[in-house]
Amino acid sequence: MSKKILVLLCALVFVTGSLMAAPTAEKKPETKQLRFIDVSPSPTRQEYFTKTFEKFKQETGISVVYESVPWDDAANKLTVLGASNQLPDVMTTWAGWLGQFTEAGWVEPLTDYIGNTSSEYASTVTQLVWKAEKELYGNIYTIPDGMMVKGVFVRKDWAKDAGLKLDPKKGWTYSEYFDTVYKLTDPAKNHYGVSFRGSRGAFDPLFVYMESYNGGSAYAADGSALFDSAECLAAYKRWNALYLDGCAPKDAINWGFVEMVNNFCGGLTGTLINDSEVAATCLENMTSDQWMVMPMPKSDKDGKIYNTVNSPYAYSISSTSTNKEASWKLIEFLTRPDNNIEYCKLTGLIPIKTAVGDDPYYGPEGPYAAFVQQLNDPDMVVPCAFGPFSYTDMHQGAMHEEMQKYLLGKQSAEVSLTNVSKELGRRMKAYLAENPGSAVEQPKGLF
Repeated sequence: MSKKILVLLCALVFVTGSLMAAPTAEKKPETKQLRFIDVSPSPTRQEYFTKTFEKFKQETGISVVYESVPWDDAANKLTVLGASNQLPDVMTTWAGWLGQFTEAGWVEPLTDYIGNTSSEYASTVTQLVWKAEKELYGNIYTIPDGMMVKGVFVRKDWAKDAGLKLDPKKGWTYSEYFDTVYKLTDPAKNHYGVSFRGSRGAFDPLFVYMESYNGGSAYAADGSALFDSAECLAAYKRWNALYLDGCAPKDAINWGFVEMVNNFCGGLTGTLINDSEVAATCLENMTSDQWMVMPMPKSDKDGKIYNTVNSPYAYSISSTSTNKEASWKLIEFLTRPDNNIEYCKLTGLIPIKTAVGDDPYYGPEGPYAAFVQQLNDPDMVVPCAFGPFSYTDMHQGAMHEEMQKYLLGKQSAEVSLTNVSKELGRRMKAYLAENPGSAVEQPKGLF
């Protein structure tokens, strides 16, 4: 063997040995990136989510891209994204969309993800939200961001001037509520007794009021809507009389959530029926001697409190997500007690986990006392929802449009109520026919 060849072989052995001995560079795990969309953006919410997503990234290495769409456009936006298979990994959803979303297969069932952790959640979640979802859709599809229960926000200073003695612990009836609205109305002072909702969402509290004459039910066993009775028609007229009798400004026929809250906090209206989330706005913009919260009125028929208990929004995973495990980790993180209670304080909600500690916000003297009191009242009944079918189009249109026609004198109360009632009944009957073995929802007690 020549010296030249020997040198080359030695060099080759040296280089090969060096390569084999060299430490192999560790391959870093690929960092996942999730898309998250918020359907009710605000500076407060965006700041919270941005900060929390950064904490999540530090703990898990998973980054989250925050996206948002204004509430008024959210239903249409998510529908377009769903139809084109472009929904984000995790999204905030509203219970009223679940009929459409589950029917289209856009949301992922979460029952298996929850597994044996259901005991960590408050009974309002397990016995109301999830129980209803299982009954309506056969599975659990959402994790609430917080719980809401309605109450009546009242201008405490106006009530005092009017000589009204309102006691949240004692409660009141609907007759007493209506009487209060009229007594707080004084156009000469630019005082109107009620933040009347005449636009989108107007039918929500009215629907519950009419259900109070049906024991909390909305449909008969065959799917017929139960709003054709004389009692329900009288309730429909009495509710709308608050506007027709001048207890609300004329432009209230176009009011939605924002206008109702702003005009209550701003001193134009004396009462506001809405969810506990509004308490956060009142705390920020009003003094303690200006406002208070009464529980929802008791039924004039049977003395029960018919009140919706739900979450304003909930977290869902899209069925088209390619990062479902990471998406579930994000939902677990957002609803972890420390993060959830921070979020609930910012947004005016009641935490969904039992391990939230003894926080004065939710105690008997705290700003949420009237809401928590109702959740512990054995006489409170959660009435039925509009239905398991898709009613987004009605909620965005016909429900308040038919009411507006009556308020504007374009058609009678009978025709307006019948038009909504018949369409709800038609959809419920179609749903029952298309889903053999299904049944109409029943009202639920918390105890």
